[in-house]
Amino acid sequence: MSIAVGASPQQPQDFIEIQNNRVKIPITLLYDVKTRWNSTLNMLERSVRLREFTKDWLQTYAEFTPLWSTPEEWTQIEYILEVLQPIRFWTL
Repeated sequence: MSIAVGASPQQPQDFIEIQNNRVKIPITLLYDVKTRWNSTLNMLERSVRLREFTKDWLQTYAEFTPLWSTPEEWTQIEYILEVLQPIRFWTL
């Protein structure tokens, strides 16, 4: 999903504006970095945190709607987080 949000200069700004009146400090999605395993963990944690804003953003950019994860995929992400979060504790 983060690839879609960064596809043009206006899209990240729209994503921030969706959050403006709902959170104290708006943030953007993170990208995965192949050379750092914990970037995957950080990306997944952030995507779960911003899930509702991402869904709202898709109403503006409907061409990216097929990228929205299914409930089963969100459950898989939760399982992956359960595995990776303890590993981060022991490797930092």
